[in-house]
Amino acid sequence: MGRLERIDRLLTRGLVAVVTACFLVLALLVVTLVVLRYVFNTTIIGGNELTTHLFIYTTALGAAVSIATGQHIRIGILVEALPRRLGLLVDILALLLVLALHACLLWFSAEWIAAVGAFEVPVLNIPQGIVQVAIPIGCVFVIVFCLTRMAALVGRLRALR
Repeated sequence: MGRLERIDRLLTRGLVAVVTACFLVLALLVVTLVVLRYVFNTTIIGGNELTTHLFIYTTALGAAVSIATGQHIRIGILVEALPRRLGLLVDILALLLVLALHACLLWFSAEWIAAVGAFEVPVLNIPQGIVQVAIPIGCVFVIVFCLTRMAALVGRLRALR
């Protein structure tokens, strides 16, 4: 389990770094666009589209980070009130549901990208698939982190015996 935990931590750190970088660029771009618009009465062509695309990547990858750090949607007070064994089982079930949701999303996003991904974004003149691929990338990371979290929870469940 040690090797899996190291790989998991490395992936988590890398993903946190990417999300943080995207968020910083997004914040700087928004502030720059506001200053340019209201102070200098100009803008960066494609700036609004770029902020939207960065937001999509930040959201898709941020979902994976939330699973990796154990901050996904969870009613902690309920789970912690349960007996330890049952609480671990509820956590495993929650991760299974999140995994199933993202597996479906991955499946449908692949079809969606295949259908419309080649069309260009009007202002930036890049294929929409470059932006849309954020969803399956995020889904893959969520699935990986769900599996590693479930493996850790099953290990803790076995240790209770």
